[in-house]
Amino acid sequence: MRMSSTALTLFALCIGSAAQTERLCKNNADLVGACFSLHGKVYYSNGTPPLRIWKVGTKRILGVLPAENEIIPKNLARALRGFDRQVYGDFDVCPFTNEKPGEMQMVCVESARALKIRRISN
Repeated sequence: MRMSSTALTLFALCIGSAAQTERLCKNNADLVGACFSLHGKVYYSNGTPPLRIWKVGTKRILGVLPAENEIIPKNLARALRGFDRQVYGDFDVCPFTNEKPGEMQMVCVESARALKIRRISN
């Protein structure tokens, strides 16, 4: 039951966010808390959502919503062109879900600075 509830919540967030005419992050009505800053690595992965952020120095992984039409700044979108790139930098993110141990927190990305692109080979 818990998994169904979580899946429905994420689906609703994705639909609501995708329907926005302005792709808001910081002022998005679906946010559940204050935005925060972190140093991390942004990358594409298998699964949903495919765009994720690893918070450097931790085991935390954040998922970026809405899946496959993420709310991210243009400079980060340009840096991420393709699955063969990872982008390290400083990010301001805003939460769509609360942080819970063992669960991926869902966020949007308000800003991205000091970006360093790393190409990965298969």
